[in-house]
Formats: sequence, structure tokens, C-alpha cells
Amino acid sequence: MSELYVPALRGLFGDWVYYSCLMPAAAVAERVSFAKEIHKSEKLSDLIQREIKKKRGREIAQYLKTQRERFFNSLVVAVYKGEPTWYEVTITKANKNIPIDEIPKDALDSFGLLHLTGKERLFALDGQHRLAGLKKVMEDGDGLEGELSVILVAHIDTQSGLRRTRNLFTTLNKTAKSVSKGETIGLDENDVMAIVTRRLVEEHPYFLGDRVAYNATNNLPKGDQKSLTTIGNVYDILRILFAKILKKGTYKKLEYSRPPDNELEEYYQEACVFFTQLNNNIPELNQYWRAKNFSLVVAKYRGDFGGSLVFRPIGLKIITECIEKMSVKREISECVDRVSKLPRKLSEEPFAGVIWDTREKVVIPRRQVLARNLMLYMMGEKVDKSSLLKDYAAALDLEETSVRLPAPLFRN
Repeated sequence: MSELYVPALRGLFGDWVYYSCLMPAAAVAERVSFAKEIHKSEKLSDLIQREIKKKRGREIAQYLKTQRERFFNSLVVAVYKGEPTWYEVTITKANKNIPIDEIPKDALDSFGLLHLTGKERLFALDGQHRLAGLKKVMEDGDGLEGELSVILVAHIDTQSGLRRTRNLFTTLNKTAKSVSKGETIGLDENDVMAIVTRRLVEEHPYFLGDRVAYNATNNLPKGDQKSLTTIGNVYDILRILFAKILKKGTYKKLEYSRPPDNELEEYYQEACVFFTQLNNNIPELNQYWRAKNFSLVVAKYRGDFGGSLVFRPIGLKIITECIEKMSVKREISECVDRVSKLPRKLSEEPFAGVIWDTREKVVIPRRQVLARNLMLYMMGEKVDKSSLLKDYAAALDLEETSVRLPAPLFRN
């Protein structure tokens, strides 16, 4: 590999001397390897690389290829062997615009150039998935322009040095926190569902004001007497709608690859059509979305008496999942029409004792799959009847012989 000079800042934190550099993206992909040097066992190293490559490398490569606004935070890279050399760059009084006498000496001594001979061994301690994405772009023959922020730390190839570097590797990766669902919904500009969710709650009359609780989970705040559902539930419904019902692509594609604005408009319009179909077929939703004082509608359909399935976030999700299963053979409009014919009172069959605890007066989230399968059975969809009966009897705490499945409303 050829020599390379990179601008760098030298710093000290804890007992680590580090260099914060700007390196060409292509040079990073070419020169930096994965952290196989931190294990003597090749099998452990292979395990690390398999886990890295099978997870996000391809998605990050796609992000790099398609997003003009792409950006990475710093990679942390260990360096050993070779002879990297630091050349301090002195700021002198010749530049009259810089008040040299007012700047601390340690700051003045931090500027410089780092000379890499090309014989060094570089491996990533933090940023392995980003590195995998960079390498994938190079493998595909696509160019990489721009510079990346790289923090270089020294690795000493001894037993104690190995332990020190391995400890830094695990510390960096264990303390790294993945982006939360709430942060994704609020900030992500690549995730199609997040973008459309934000637009719905900002523009669509069904979701304006207090109609949506700004909670990333499927749990409404206790005592909420205004919201129909949560923003996290809207996001989940859109995931099912786009990936499973409309078959727009895999979750990964929808989460990591921002489509052009005209396609985003199509996604938004399709979401509007879907919620409008629910509104036109389910009377209590229509009442809620038309009401000026919608808290009165909430009081009518949600409380310790149970109320309507659609006034619980879990209920809206189950209904969407049912539509997904039926949409394999039917138009969405027919699926929505069918699901609207189902009973929706939580205190009655098939929900009482399944997802509605009639004694504690609370929702039972762990049985949502059973509730969905019961609904599919009632709509004439193919399910394992014997297993369904067994699970239904267990939920009701009864013998199978004393339980009957709800009567089907449709037959295929």
C-alpha cells in the first residue's frame, strides 16, 4: 500500500493517546480490517466477522450508494506494526488573526499530520458494520468519495497489549446503545414508516392534536381519555401495511433506503387510503374521527368495561395482521369489509378471557396471536382447528371438551 498523510488532532483521554484523523473513505475501506487480531483463535475471529457481515453490511452499503446526505460518526481503529509518524504543525504568530498568547499550549500542540507508510496493520474496534458497508461498496466496484473521521489508537502486540485492546473493543461495543424506536419515529429520514408516521400525525385530520399519544410502545398512558392509539402503534401498522400487505419490500429495505420524494408521496397516500377504508367500514372509528369532542367517544368505547377492540392499540394491530393474512387472496377493500363484520366487544367472545381479562379488567398482550387466529377462523381462513381449540380452552382455563370455537362468519 502507498504512503498516506492525513490531517489529525492528537489527544489524551484516560491513559489512551489517540489521533482524530480525516481519511479518504476509499483508503479506510482498503486499509482497515476487522478485529480478528484481538483473538488468537481464528474461529473466534471468524465468528465476529460472520456476525458483522450477516447483519448490516449490505444495508449500510445500500445506504452509501443511494443517499446523497450520507454521514458516519467516527470509526475507532487500532494501529500496530509499520512506522506511523506524527508531525506536529506549529501555529505561529505570523497569522495575525489568531491570538496565540491566549490559546493553551496543549491545544497548540494538538495539530499535525500523521504519516502512514502503508505497512501498518489497522483494524476496527468500533464501527465494524460501517466498515463492512464500505468494503461492500468497494467489492461492488462503486467509487467512494469524501473523507471519514477515524480515531486511531495504538495497539501493542504483546499479551498485556492484547488484553488492553480487547477490553477497549468490548467496552466500546457493550456501551454503544442502539437507536430506540422513539428516536427512529421522530428523527429517521431513511425509514419510510417513520417518515409517513410523522406526516400523518402532523397533517392528517384523523391523527391531529391529542388523537395520538406520543408513546413509542403499544401502551396508552394510564388514564388517557383522548387518544385513539399511540404513535408507535401507527408505525407498527404501517410496517405491516407496506411490507406485508402492499409488498413494497423487506423491512430492511423500507427502514434503510429512502425512496425519492414522489414515491414517499405514494406511500403516504396509500396509508391515507388504508385508514380511510377502516373509517368507512368500522362505525366506532368513524364516530371518533368525525367527532369534535372525541374524548366522549373514547369514554364510550374504552374503559374498565372493555369496550371496542379498535380503541386498544393491540386491537388495531391485530386487525391489520388479519387483513395481511387475507390479502394474499383478496383485495384490501374486501379484507377490510370482512374484518369489519367481526365482533369487537372485548367483554364478549372471542376476546373475553383471551386478550381481555374479565376479572382484572385489563388487556392481556401475550395472547394476541390466539386472538388473531380466532378472528381468522371466524372469517373462514385456514387455521389448525385442533391447535386453535386447545389454545382457546387453555386461555379460558377449561377442558377442551367443554369449549367450542366461535361460529365462523364466512366459509371459503
